[in-house]
Amino acid sequence: MVPDADNIPLINDDSREHKVTLKERLTSCRWHVGYVTCLTLACTMLLRINMSMVVVCMNPPNMTSLVVVNGTNYTVVDDYMKYYVEWDSTMEGLLISGNYIGQMITALVLGTMSGRYSSKYIIASMISVMAVSSVLTPAFVFVSDYIVLVLRIIVGMATSGLEPCATQLLSNWAPLNERAQMMVLVETARSLGGMMNYILAGLLCSIPLFGGWPFIFFVFSGLNLLVLILWACLVYDAPSIHPRISTTEKNYIHLHKASVAQNKTLHIPWLQVISSKAVWGCVLGFLTYGFLFISLAICLPLYFEQVLELDSTLNGFASALPFLGRIVGAIIFGYIADWIFCKQWLSITNLRKVFQVTGLIGSAPFLIWITYLGKDDAILAVVLMVVYWFILTAMNSGFRVNFADIAPRYAGLLNGICMCLNGFISIFVPIIVTAITPNGTKEEWRAVFYGCVGVSVVGAVVFVVLASGEEQEWAKDQTSDSNLAITDAGNKSIDFNPSTTTDESAPLTFNRLKENTDGKYLTRYTRDGQVFVQQLELLDDIWSLVAGN
Repeated sequence: MVPDADNIPLINDDSREHKVTLKERLTSCRWHVGYVTCLTLACTMLLRINMSMVVVCMNPPNMTSLVVVNGTNYTVVDDYMKYYVEWDSTMEGLLISGNYIGQMITALVLGTMSGRYSSKYIIASMISVMAVSSVLTPAFVFVSDYIVLVLRIIVGMATSGLEPCATQLLSNWAPLNERAQMMVLVETARSLGGMMNYILAGLLCSIPLFGGWPFIFFVFSGLNLLVLILWACLVYDAPSIHPRISTTEKNYIHLHKASVAQNKTLHIPWLQVISSKAVWGCVLGFLTYGFLFISLAICLPLYFEQVLELDSTLNGFASALPFLGRIVGAIIFGYIADWIFCKQWLSITNLRKVFQVTGLIGSAPFLIWITYLGKDDAILAVVLMVVYWFILTAMNSGFRVNFADIAPRYAGLLNGICMCLNGFISIFVPIIVTAITPNGTKEEWRAVFYGCVGVSVVGAVVFVVLASGEEQEWAKDQTSDSNLAITDAGNKSIDFNPSTTTDESAPLTFNRLKENTDGKYLTRYTRDGQVFVQQLELLDDIWSLVAGN
């Protein structure tokens, strides 16, 4: 028997109160997608930043000996030296920057594609290109430096599609109260990949065969090809096309997130995008982080080699530890951000700003401290660098999540814009760092670190002034004629946007919705002034009701 419509309670937005259990994190499809995305991006980081260790590993060791023949001194060079190449500082900077040169070329195009085409297949294609280019690199090292640079640029061109597509993918899957935790998986991936890169590269370059360094390219490419198997089996672009997702989880995701259209004809309001303060808050927050990442993570092995005088293996482990701090920080600050949101202590806008400022300003004193340490304080310097990166990752619950806040339908596009601009400045950062530190002295690196502190302060101020946490009007789906609104007495609404409707369904409004214990839904809706009550098996039945079926 259909119950009285007046006895059906109004729907409430309980997303803030929902607590993600450990079982959900281990068994839900949305978190499976998140974990595999994290692992996949982590493996791609091995190919993206491995040159920062390769240039260290390829520096020729002291493998000469002095012999005396008939009273004449001769210097004998070990035959093993033929496997090493000594690049000048300019070429080192270019090779490290090669990834970012390529990233700048294609970031905007691939970022735009992420909102129109399958993120799953774009990422799979890009990984294949990166792996092939990296496998070919050792073969051309002794042929031409510029061919190696071109291969690095190709890797960068493929790289630029990864984060925009991953951002768009996770935006499709993340409920509002899990958004910060799921979005920081992108940062966790960067940190995990960076840590794996430095540890594994440090070990691989110690292999007594061909100088060790070619194995960095071979092993890392192989890992990326293996992870594609998991990617193909477990990742889907949206809950609606996942073959194994439960009805309960699908409905939960639909009810607690903005609907993000996957439409090949998606219109991009470019004028509103480039004139939006909120967008520029995101972009400049991204660029601030990108500058710090290149200066203090990618170039970190050079600092440890030149100032702290660590050998290649120890350098690898030391360079990996700050990435461990980033992983822990991203997880902890992401959880705290979602917890504060659920408690409703801060608005979305203020929440993002607080975490951005905490990361940028709270970490600065530790970076200043490091500038006064030398090789005798190597352990303390490494510890402080770990603490610095731990605190800095608080900003991932600021700018990185902000894409999905202000424009969930264009999250991939905005990330692509940021990747393009970040690629541009990242071309010059390693070159500038190597130019400022030609002798690798503590005083030269102090200038680099103080420059990073200045960027942090300016970046924090700019984000506070420009950033917003509210979805922008131009980013909302404007197809109001086909909107189905589940409302709370006209004050709140969760919009559903079915792909097709009929004229008959246009006036349809759901004003009460209740989920029964058996998973079925009771609705009260109006059409042409008449009130109807109906029991629906699934939320998907709403589409049939809207279409007049």
